Amino acid sequence: MILGKKQAGALALALILYCSAGTISAEHLDISLDEGIRMALERNYSIEESAADLDSAYWGFREARRGGGPTLSWTTDGNRVGGKAYEGWPHDNLFNNKLSLSLPVYTGGKLENNIKSARLGLSSAELNLERTKQNVRSTVSQDYFVILKCRSEIEVYQESVNNLQAHLDNVNAKYRAGVVPQKDILSSEVSLAQEKQNLVSAVNDFQVAVATFNNDVGLPTDTETEPRDDLSYETYDRQLTDCEDYALLHRPDLFQKEYNLRQKKAEKEAAKSGMRPKVDVAITRSIGGDSAFKTNMDSSDSWTAGFSASWNIFDSQQTDAQVKQKQAAVRRAEAELKDKLAAVKLEVRSAYLNLRAAEENIKTMKEALDKAQEDYRIEIVRYNAGVGTNLEVMDTEKKLVSAKGDYISALYKYNVSKASLDTAMGVPVDLDVEPYRKALDENKKGE
Repeated sequence: MILGKKQAGALALALILYCSAGTISAEHLDISLDEGIRMALERNYSIEESAADLDSAYWGFREARRGGGPTLSWTTDGNRVGGKAYEGWPHDNLFNNKLSLSLPVYTGGKLENNIKSARLGLSSAELNLERTKQNVRSTVSQDYFVILKCRSEIEVYQESVNNLQAHLDNVNAKYRAGVVPQKDILSSEVSLAQEKQNLVSAVNDFQVAVATFNNDVGLPTDTETEPRDDLSYETYDRQLTDCEDYALLHRPDLFQKEYNLRQKKAEKEAAKSGMRPKVDVAITRSIGGDSAFKTNMDSSDSWTAGFSASWNIFDSQQTDAQVKQKQAAVRRAEAELKDKLAAVKLEVRSAYLNLRAAEENIKTMKEALDKAQEDYRIEIVRYNAGVGTNLEVMDTEKKLVSAKGDYISALYKYNVSKASLDTAMGVPVDLDVEPYRKALDENKKGE
């Protein structure tokens, strides 16, 4: 960093307040990256959406499990009656009540596979929620690093403005002493004006970055958010192969695709039940009378207990078509799994290579910055001694600003790449995926 953290915070806040003069004062908030992530996990709408999907999957699983339980039903009807069939019935009204208790005994595999599909869907929804949280963490992290980058750029341009103003004052003094020509004043004023314009643009970029961060963590967009952290560099020790292996064992969306494949297979097996017989057992009690719940009509007083079996022997190949549809869904799920596997490997490799490239650039840009600072110092000394030109001072000053910007960009890209790599590897937020991975392994053994 070019300035200290406290100086940077005060400077950024002062500039924002200056540019926002006349507007209603907004809330000020100092926040760290971890606090921002925690806040986003509590407020982000995409997480709420995934949580609602999980809730729906849970109740879908409950519904599927209850499909194998007993069903108790009651039906009633009331009618005005007449005719020869009721000549011995002394009333004009007839009410019938029927109470039935039934239980499916054999469904051709439909019940079992529906339960299996719903259970797999529930696991998939849990993994999707975790992946959503990981993506939110990545988004907030990158938003935060953009703020840090913009704040650092403000520092650079503010320092450049200060340097150019001091140099212009020096040039004016030399011009009054008749030592330098007027064109030195004009060129210095132009450079100062350009740098002030760059400062205004940097402040605007900072405000936009803050508003974006606020929106993603669930804060009012006009909150004056001030990050507590700075762009920094910490050595990353993992090798590419380690990162790839970790991703294959921890990416929740990769396991989600595997669960989706098994869910489609279960749905295909459930569809095949249409080709098999079905057996139910039931107990029924019926009563009838001239008013509701009376039993004064003997012909309606009955009970039954037994079973029923059915077999759809020919349905014009509707079931076969349904099975073929589910088979196509299985093939698609298999392709999606292979595509996701390749995408995970590519994401990890890309993020890792970007991280290493940024790491090399940090070292290179730091050396370039040190040289640019020394070159600028020398040119200022030479100009003050009367052996250097104003053009050389302006040129080295621009190179110094550029070197500072390059160094900041390298730090920014390194931090963003590290956040992207964590996301590509599936570094967990809340959910441990190991039980889901073990469940898949056990399922494969049972196939």
